[in-house]
Amino acid sequence: MKKFISLLMALCLMLTMFVACAETIKTPTAGGTIYLRKGPGTKYGANGTVSNGDSITVLEKGKAWTKIQTSDSREGYVKNLYISGMGNNYADGTTYYSKAKSGTIKTKYASSTVNMRAGANKSEAKVMSLKSGTKVKVLGKNGSWYLVQTSGGTAGYVKSTYVSTSGGSSSSSSTTTATVKNCNAVNMRSTPNGAKILVLAKGTKVTVLSKANSSWWKVKYGSKTGYIYSKYLK
Repeated sequence: MKKFISLLMALCLMLTMFVACAETIKTPTAGGTIYLRKGPGTKYGANGTVSNGDSITVLEKGKAWTKIQTSDSREGYVKNLYISGMGNNYADGTTYYSKAKSGTIKTKYASSTVNMRAGANKSEAKVMSLKSGTKVKVLGKNGSWYLVQTSGGTAGYVKSTYVSTSGGSSSSSSTTTATVKNCNAVNMRSTPNGAKILVLAKGTKVTVLSKANSSWWKVKYGSKTGYIYSKYLK
């Protein structure tokens, strides 16, 4: 019986670790804020706001909206595309423009519509349909998909072949490089203070994805993404 209870507790712990994942809020602008909704949609009231770079815990991943908890213990929902670190339908991989471009939805037929999706993939949840001729702001790009925003403030991804753009700048990728310093080797971890993923030698160059946490930087080395204590990077 004791072995069974111990096994059950271990399984519960593993499930908790799997469900609750520490990530960060990522918005198109450095000082951007978004509403923390009380439910999965804009029709729900707000439980305050969250800002670009805020550390959050993912509680329940949804197809278009995800339930999170903030560092001050507020719970609510934000769109997947504003969360960095959980996969292709999140903010990872999106290059934001320093200045939004003007865009127009273009389809083969004037009466046709295109789908705006929660992520940069046609298998992601549909946010809404956009008619040909709809004016949008183009906030960034992820592969062959544009991150766009309607005049009503709804944001999502549209295949770039359906968007005609003008103006703006596409040179605003926020990623930088850093070099391991101060010691012979450092650990790259799955989360701040989390499990070790890699050991990187002094002088190794990594791509810095986020400095939202001043103590731990989110970095990429090869195909691996993780966290390194910032004092070991320059």
